[in-house]
Amino acid sequence: MQVLPTGEQEFVKIRAKNALYIDKTNFAYQIMMGGDYYFLSRPRRFGKSLFLNTLKEIFLGNKHLFEGLFIYDKIDWKTYPVIYIDFSKIDFKGYNLHVAIEKELIKIAEHYEILLKEEKIAAQFRELIQNLHAKTGEQVVILIDEYDKPITEYLEDGKQATEQRDILKSFYSIIKGSSAHIRLFFLTGVSRFAKVSVFSDLNNLTDLTFQKRYNNICGLTTDDLYIHFADRLELAAEENNMTLEETKSKIKDWYNGYSWDGENRVYNPFSILRFFGDNSFKNYWFETGTPTFLIKLLRPDFRFDLENTQVPPSIFDNYMVDKLEPISLLFQTGYLTVKHRTQFNNYILDYPNQEVKDSMMQYLLADYAKRTEAAVLSENLILAIRKHDLKTFIETINILFSSIPSHIFIRKKESYYHSVIFIALKLAGFYISAEVNQAVGRLDAVLAYENRIYIIEFKLDESADLAMAQIHEKNYASAYQNQGKDIYLIGINFSSKLKKVEEWKMEQI
Repeated sequence: MQVLPTGEQEFVKIRAKNALYIDKTNFAYQIMMGGDYYFLSRPRRFGKSLFLNTLKEIFLGNKHLFEGLFIYDKIDWKTYPVIYIDFSKIDFKGYNLHVAIEKELIKIAEHYEILLKEEKIAAQFRELIQNLHAKTGEQVVILIDEYDKPITEYLEDGKQATEQRDILKSFYSIIKGSSAHIRLFFLTGVSRFAKVSVFSDLNNLTDLTFQKRYNNICGLTTDDLYIHFADRLELAAEENNMTLEETKSKIKDWYNGYSWDGENRVYNPFSILRFFGDNSFKNYWFETGTPTFLIKLLRPDFRFDLENTQVPPSIFDNYMVDKLEPISLLFQTGYLTVKHRTQFNNYILDYPNQEVKDSMMQYLLADYAKRTEAAVLSENLILAIRKHDLKTFIETINILFSSIPSHIFIRKKESYYHSVIFIALKLAGFYISAEVNQAVGRLDAVLAYENRIYIIEFKLDESADLAMAQIHEKNYASAYQNQGKDIYLIGINFSSKLKKVEEWKMEQI
């Protein structure tokens, strides 16, 4: 078995170790034969940096590194001057961003034995590009990785994020006017900010993000998994006491599902490499970055039910630092993906897989319930529902709510406790629909488990009798009868003063 290059982003090191490399040079070839200015958005740890690093070695003319790969005999190998900047590695926090960029430009200039005379970073950037072209006689290749890192690191601080954006806007402003000196300009990042901000002077970029033929430019296809990890799949099946087909199916549920065209889907490469490192189904990708600022964005509107969210294409063009759209941000950062496109070209977004869904639910529940062990309590809900033990079910809900400050109950009322219960049950793995629309009204929740259906109505500071009366009056159960399942009606009343279920009633029909 080849060495797994987990976390490795340097193409040279991967090839030197004879580590596993999934050939993506066919995409590099398409880009080289196409236009001159490109942008690609993909979530973190998805292979953007490795792809950009691969491009660097191609344009540096290091043909020997590519023996056996697609591109080896497809191009005339020559050496170009390369400006490669990785914003995830420059110290824009230790220095200010302007100084950090200036230091990076000087370092690149010194490598090519060029002295920069200009003082401002935009002018220095232009000077470096022109001098490299003049000195080598070849147009310059400019590769910018994680361009938005200086912005996304400060999304919780609108003022700082805006300042960072303005510095980057100034830095990139010279690119369009330097086209005579540029062979290729390729920019990667998590998000594409609105054209009126960072990209106002880069309107000639070809955005590969949603282009169908580039859907698999990063990530692993099913063929990649089955061909390059064949031996490891068998070993994983053996260690998990599963059949090979069961193992493949579970890996797909946990780590596949990412799509930008709604048709082709890829596996998260980081999670796959980590999985085969210890053959255990765990949360790998999500644990590398807690989305605290995302949850803060979701919190005001209590956007807890993110599955099958329909959005227009325009939502991805309005990504502005000072007016962030939570759903767009969740998509661009990888917490939601394209499930499919509607006949009117709208996007249906959903969690890509079990890893992301479970992890996001855990963070949401811990944040809403103000309890770090909320996920453990969710397991108690599983056992209670399996045993049809409604007493334990209610007791667990009360524990969940005990840490929530009283003022939240009073201010947010129904939307808040609906959110906590819905997330807890979703995390427990149950099928639950919240605020189900029916012809006669909107019921609060429907929970299905095996041969049982629970129809639940919540009240706040009223009574369980009133909740039960509404279920009967609206005849909520009618839509679920004749399915051969036991139907239970549950009326629950919360007390905002006690922060708990004050009373509940259940009937079977």
